[in-house]
Amino acid sequence: MQTLQSQLPSQDWVQERANYIGGSDVATILGENPYSTPLQLWLRKRGVVPPIEETPILRFGHFFEPILSQHFEDVTGLKTRQVNKTYQHPEHSFLRANIDRMVLADSSKGLASTAVLELKTTTSQRLKALDGEYPIEWILQIQHYLGITSYELAYLQVYERDTCVFHDPVLIQRDDNLIIENMDQLIHWWNIHMIGGKQPEAINGEDALLLYGTSDGSTVEATPEDYNLYKELVQVRDRKEELEEMEEHLKTKLKVRLENSESLVLAGNKLVSWKSSSQSRLTTGEFRKAHPELYKQFLHTTQTRRFLCH
Repeated sequence: MQTLQSQLPSQDWVQERANYIGGSDVATILGENPYSTPLQLWLRKRGVVPPIEETPILRFGHFFEPILSQHFEDVTGLKTRQVNKTYQHPEHSFLRANIDRMVLADSSKGLASTAVLELKTTTSQRLKALDGEYPIEWILQIQHYLGITSYELAYLQVYERDTCVFHDPVLIQRDDNLIIENMDQLIHWWNIHMIGGKQPEAINGEDALLLYGTSDGSTVEATPEDYNLYKELVQVRDRKEELEEMEEHLKTKLKVRLENSESLVLAGNKLVSWKSSSQSRLTTGEFRKAHPELYKQFLHTTQTRRFLCH
């Protein structure tokens, strides 16, 4: 009997992923992943930084796959099969796909050919933030799988962890134009950055901190380009402060209008809300005074750099 632990990716599999572009890498390389950047992916694949840790949420996703696929079978009447192999592009061996499940063709159920089944767990809050749309990285991943496997169709089965709601399976058609465009970019990225060794540009503060984690006390003389960046930053910060003050002023006006009411509506549509809530927080200073030795036991030091605009 297969154990839950055996369903998790092996360490060898995790290390092997450094040698190719898989479906979960596609959105990152294309700049469409809100949780990672091309530079971070490049550093992981080159072994400069460790692979992404197996978090409880990721573990849940792996453990829940059999239940998700069974739900898909129950709803559609189609049969699925776990695929224990990696698909590979016929010309570019570094383009590969590890699909969650294969959906077996069944003409009586309206499926004339084999399809890909992608299984995802998420939260209602994340989907709500996307106005009910599915994340673009999911779509890019699925189209990559269709491109590598040469299948024409894929199904997306989604489960919300916080509400315990199964979404209806979504049928996704193969988009050849998108597949070709994305593969061209993936091939270019691999040749330039993995084979050529060129470091991708840093695009956010986390990237910069990964590259330059500690300061050495030295100074750098500003070039004209540096000074222009500095002036632009100062202007942006001034506008930001002005807008934040305006935002607070408008919020205060609306709070006063609400008085003790909770919501402001227009024709039944909620515009703003001001709800009462309570929070419990640890007062760190008082805890440190009352239990100094216990405080030291749980004190964890992290290295970072503080950026100031003078």
